Amino acid sequence: MTRLYELVTNLRLRDVIDIALLSAIIYGLLLLIKGTRTIPILLGLTVLVVAYGLASFLNLDAISFLMSNLFSSAVVILVVLFQADIRNALAQVGMTTMLRELSATPPVDLIDEVATAAYDMAQKRIGASIVLELETGLRNYTERGKAIMARPTADLLVSIFVTASPLHDGAVIINRKGQLAAARCILPLSMNPATSAFLGTRHRSALGLSEETDAVIVVVSEERGVVSLAHGGTLLRDIDEPELRSRLTHYLQGADLNDSRAERARKAEMA
Repeated sequence: MTRLYELVTNLRLRDVIDIALLSAIIYGLLLLIKGTRTIPILLGLTVLVVAYGLASFLNLDAISFLMSNLFSSAVVILVVLFQADIRNALAQVGMTTMLRELSATPPVDLIDEVATAAYDMAQKRIGASIVLELETGLRNYTERGKAIMARPTADLLVSIFVTASPLHDGAVIINRKGQLAAARCILPLSMNPATSAFLGTRHRSALGLSEETDAVIVVVSEERGVVSLAHGGTLLRDIDEPELRSRLTHYLQGADLNDSRAERARKAEMA
C-alpha cells in the first residue's frame, strides 16, 4: 500500500496524459479488431509465446531454438498476417482526421430513390448490391467497374440490375456527393469464419466491404426477394422498408436511429 501511495502522490500531469492516450489507443485497437479474424490469430500467437516460455523453463533446447528463430522475424510475420487489418486501421485513422467536404453532402432524395429501387427489385426477384460511400473512399473499387456518373434514380438502379443488362453483375457505387459513380464493381468477399455458410456471394461481398470500409451496402436477394443491409461488419437480413429508410437516414445524415423508430411507432399508433 505504501508503494502504491508513493506512486499516486508522485504522479505528474503528463503521466496522466500519457496513460490516458495509451488507454485510448489500446481501446481503439480493440474496437478495430472486434469481430474480425484478428482475434483467433492473436490467440494462436499467444499459445506460441506460452509454449516458448514453457520450453525455456523446461530447458527444451530444440523447441527453444526453433521458437527463438521464429520470433526473431516477428515483425515480418505480424505484417504478413495482419496486412489487411493494418491497412484498414490506417484507413480508419486517416478517415477520422479528415474534414468532410461541405459539397459532399448526399442529396435529400437519395434515400427515397435507393429504398424505392430496393423494394421494387425485391418484389420482382431481381438481385442487386447498392453501395453508399461514406467517409472511406471507394476509388479502388469504382475504378475497376464501369464509370457512369449519373443521378441514381430508382428507375436507373432497377434497369442496371435486370438480368438483360450488361451491367447487372457486381455492385453499383454511389459516392459521397450522391452520384452513381460506377456499376459492375467487384467487392471483396468476407473472410470471417463466423459468416453463415448459407450466405451467397452477393451477401458475402457486401459483408466483406463493410468489414474493410464504413460504406453502407443495400443487398436485394434474388432467391428470397428480401432486402438486407450491411454496415460495420454486420449484416441485417430481411428488413422492412421503414427500417431501411431509418437506417440509411441514420448513416447518411446522422439522424438518431432510436428517434426514427419512436416516430414510426407513434405513426403506427395514430393509424
